Amino acid sequence: MSILVPSTPVAGAPARAPDEIRAVKLELIIAGLVAQQMSGLIGYWAAFSDERGVFHFAFTSDPTYADLSPENAASRTRALVALDRAIERHRAKLESVRVRLRGR
Repeated sequence: MSILVPSTPVAGAPARAPDEIRAVKLELIIAGLVAQQMSGLIGYWAAFSDERGVFHFAFTSDPTYADLSPENAASRTRALVALDRAIERHRAKLESVRVRLRGR
């Protein structure tokens, strides 16, 4: 899942202070990451053999590949942990911006 956040002002949109814009962008990023987390479709690297016995590595969001090997399970687990950390990091940034906005 990717999130598009406009980097330039949108015509007709009300002018906002930089912190307000940053807060909105962070809220959009967090919403997208949480939606990805809730869907369970988190990308990770998996290894598998095809029907001819050829070994492959692929970036996938399919959780069933994690069941193929302990290495795949560990890769998916690392991806889940990284997504959790990213969500918390962005929430902390958002809280910092909100504190600045309240201080005005």
